[in-house]
Amino acid sequence: MDIIDKLKILSDAAKYDVSCSSSGSKRVNSKNGIGNGKVSGICHSWASDGRCISLLKILMTNVCIYDCKYCINRSSNSVPRAAFTPREIADLTIEFYKRNYIEGLFLSSSVIKSPNFTMEQLYKAIYILRNEYHFNGYIHVKAIPGASSELISQVGNLADRMSINIELPSNDSLKLLAPQKEKAGIFTPMNHISTNIAISREEKSNYKNRFVPARSNNSNDGRSKSRI
Repeated sequence: MDIIDKLKILSDAAKYDVSCSSSGSKRVNSKNGIGNGKVSGICHSWASDGRCISLLKILMTNVCIYDCKYCINRSSNSVPRAAFTPREIADLTIEFYKRNYIEGLFLSSSVIKSPNFTMEQLYKAIYILRNEYHFNGYIHVKAIPGASSELISQVGNLADRMSINIELPSNDSLKLLAPQKEKAGIFTPMNHISTNIAISREEKSNYKNRFVPARSNNSNDGRSKSRI
């Protein structure tokens, strides 16, 4: 599968993931109008000073080990599957940036192999961008429920914003619709992100080492969100 085919599949799959952006809106341009609102691909978010910024919004992969009944990418669902390598994600981001299509990246993923393996792949992509390509643009990464605190910290030290999906409102509904997941796997990384942001604020004099300096937000299965 070539990179364009992967991009079509994984940008479309990312439209279900909350990113504090306008990508949930679909509005086709009229004959005498200007612009289009698209549900996937390049979306828009807002900087702390109110500027609108364009983001490449993609999943690393929509291949998933989980079979959550509410998720389009559940393992039992018959949908086209694809996966980017960390290098492909970094190269796409840089090429889009050079063409002035985007100012940053929104990166999420289904869970492939394990939460830790998935988080490691996300980290590798961001590491390449920051340390090999010296990309200083905006990066929003979704933390993977169940991933280790160490991996989340490593990603948070490179990203501008992190968030995690609150899959369902109660433990009972989680067991019913996503029996392979546990409540602790969701709330433990949320608490870790919050704690590290608080510590970072106390050490804000050393700005270069700040943990997710644009803060974070947590979302409820792509339908509502609250910022930390």
